This record gives sequence, C-alpha cells and structure tokens, in this order.
Amino acid sequence: MPNFLKDKQFIRFLIISGLLITGAIGAALTAAAAGQMGDYELASLASKVALGLSLAIMVYVIPRLARNVRLEYLQSGLALNVMNAGWVFCAFILVVTIAAISTGNNLLYMVLAALLATMIVSGVASRVGISNLSVSLRFPDHIFADDPTPLEVTVNNQKRLFPSFSLTVAATAQKDRSILRRKVKNPPSNYSLGDLAHFPILPARAKARARITRTFAKRGVYPVNGFTLRTRFPFGFVERKRFVEANGEVIVYPRPQSLDDFYHLLPLTHGQMESNLKGRGSDLYGIRQYMPNDHPRFVDWKATAKSARLMVREFTRDDDWRLTIALDVFDVAHWASFAASSTESNTTAKPAEKFAEQFERAVTFAASLLTHFLDEGAEIRLLMGDYDSGFGRENEHRYAMLKQLARVTLPLQTNANASPEAAAVPATSLPERMPALNEDEYKILITPSARGSIPANIWRRAHVVYFDDL
Repeated sequence: MPNFLKDKQFIRFLIISGLLITGAIGAALTAAAAGQMGDYELASLASKVALGLSLAIMVYVIPRLARNVRLEYLQSGLALNVMNAGWVFCAFILVVTIAAISTGNNLLYMVLAALLATMIVSGVASRVGISNLSVSLRFPDHIFADDPTPLEVTVNNQKRLFPSFSLTVAATAQKDRSILRRKVKNPPSNYSLGDLAHFPILPARAKARARITRTFAKRGVYPVNGFTLRTRFPFGFVERKRFVEANGEVIVYPRPQSLDDFYHLLPLTHGQMESNLKGRGSDLYGIRQYMPNDHPRFVDWKATAKSARLMVREFTRDDDWRLTIALDVFDVAHWASFAASSTESNTTAKPAEKFAEQFERAVTFAASLLTHFLDEGAEIRLLMGDYDSGFGRENEHRYAMLKQLARVTLPLQTNANASPEAAAVPATSLPERMPALNEDEYKILITPSARGSIPANIWRRAHVVYFDDL
C-alpha cells in the first residue's frame, strides 16, 4: 500500500477536492444543457452553483496545491525570475488576448497562439538546458592575497540528447537555496567568489572547462558551499537558476612584504652555533662561482678579480638559529579598552575600522617575518592565541603557519563599537594569554598592548612591535 494512502489528511483533501471539482463540472454541464433546452431558471441556478463551487476550489484546493508545488520546486534547487523583457512580453500577450476576445478576429487568435507558444518554448528550453549539470572548481594549493591566481571551472552536461546554452556559473558562500531569490536580505559576503565563468554552448554528454584568473584582494577563507547556474536562453524573457550543492573552501594566505634591514640582523645577535654545513650563517664556508639567484651582497670582489669570473661567498649554517614569532590575539577587555581610548582620541574615524586595519597589517607583518627568516634558513615557531606551531623550517611547516594566519579573525568583529564601560573589565595579562613567552628562545612579539605594559622578563627576551607602529 503506498505511503500517501496512509495519510488521512491527504485522503480527506483528495475526496473534498474531487467532490468540488466534480460538482463544479456537473453544474456547468447542467447550466449548458438547460440553456439549450430553454429552461433559463435552471440554467441560472446551475451557473450560480458552478460559480460558487469554483470559488470554493480557488479558496480550498488551489492554495494547498500551490504550497506543495512551491515546496517541491524549492527542494529541487530551481528558481525562475521574470526579466523586464518578460514582463513587457506578458503585457503584450494580455493586450492581444483582450483584443482577440473583443473582436473575435481569427488572425488575432493566431497571433495569440504564437505568443503563448513562444512563452512555453522559452520556459521549457531554459528548464531543460539547466538540468542534469554538475560543476567543479580547481585551484592551486597555495594562494596569496593580491597574486593573480589561475582557477579552472568545469561543467559536465549529463543529458543524453539536449545541449545547454548561455550558462553562467557562480560560486556562493551560502549553504541554502535562498541565494536563488532575486532579492536577498543579507548582501553577499566579501569572501564570496561570485561569478566565475560563462559557457556559450555545452553539447550533450560533454564537459567544458574555463580557465580564469582571479586576484583575491584580502587574505582569509573563501567558503564554497554551492554553485548557481543561470541562463536566459533562448529569448531573455526569464532567468532560470539552479543551485548545485558543494563543500569546500579557498584559503588565501596573507601576502608577505619586504622587511626593513633592521629585522635581517635580529637572529644574528643571539649566540648561534656553527656547523660544517652550508647555510645562511655568519662564518665563511667557501667561495664558488656566482649563480643567477645569488644576492649581490655576497659577491667576493677580490676572488672575482683573481679568477676573472664573478665569485660569491658561502657561509656555514647555524644549527640553533631559532626564532619565535608571537602574534598577540587579544581578548575582550583589550578590544573594549582600545575602542574606548580610540573614541576619545579620534572622533572622525571609527575605532573598529581603524583597529581592523591595524590587525590586518599585524597579520601581514607576521607572515612577512616568518617567510623572510625561513628563507634565511632559520627554524620558526608561530604563537597565536592557543596555537603553537612548534619549530620547523620545512615547506609544510611554512604553509601550516600561513594557513593559521589566513584563518585568524578579528575578535569581536561583529561587535564593532564596544562601549567604554566594557573597558573597566580587567584584562588578562600577557603571560597568561601566551605562557610560551616566558621561555628563553628569542622572539618577536606583535601586540596591541599599550607601551610600558610588557613585563620585564618578556621584554628582555623579545623585540616588541606595537600595532601602532605598523
């Protein structure tokens, strides 16, 4: 026994709807027959009954059917938006319909039939063209902000017979099908990829690839929770949309910047031990011929003059070249106190926006430090809130730290304008927030804390960079 027959509410709706429709049809036929026989009183009564039953059908049956159809339509991931040209076309159909009924002109009826057929063909063609399609997106493993990044969009037409025309593919960060609505309450996120590619034609049982270049202006995580397919084929009267679920994300690293010469010397000031291996240390290892990727500062001009060839110096590697980079991800009280103090000192700029810019510069500076010293051969450790990367110099270690810097977000970003009263909350001390700062390794501390608030035991073993200096 089918499951829908076990639903008593459905059976009741089916019986009542059948009786109403049968009664309306029977009353209409009775009115027509009575009119032919000349019994106008019966015809009038039957017409009124048919009209009443028709109104009952409109009130009881049609809304329930429309609700079920709308639910099934939304669950199918499809949406239909009528464009301005479509509304003009519908208005023209209405005018032709009124004229044909008023005049009874057969030519107008033929024109009306052609217009209705055009509208039906437009809807069916767009519906068929956007069905049975799958989308995939390929991108590099490592992406940096402000770098041109190659992306590859692939659309697979799984239909056996029918091609698809004029398809636009867009990536969306929203997880539900509300993105299909033309007017969405929440605007698109800054971390949305948006439109990706346009495919003029996609044959049946074929794949089409589009290679594009996208530059990500901001570091962060760009979620890809779905794709939307759009088409206005064939006449542009309607825009058909389809939502294709996906699950992924594009991680964009902060772009490292060049550092001042001062930071090149920081690790060299702290007791490195030399080894017998080549590296980026301070003691001479040997002299060899210049290579295109060598820095000019390592050129040995005396050896160059003797050999008549450009020669460079090589140095020994320092085995204990270790550096800790600590980014102070502050707590609620730090944010509130900064917002309050910024409001008092600068009334023209919003504290949240100013601090957000400083926070982004701090993240970029941390990425620049770890990239520079890793290139110099040092072992780097990144401290950031509860995250501790440990020491390492491999590429996997580099990208793991950059990924954490890409994911870090500004605390209380949603509560941008903190109240001055919140500044009275006692802040957690820096050693409590980052206990690893008490260790002996040399470190660079990037912090929003006020000047003079860094404990002496940390100050002696660290170079402190304040957000205000960035």
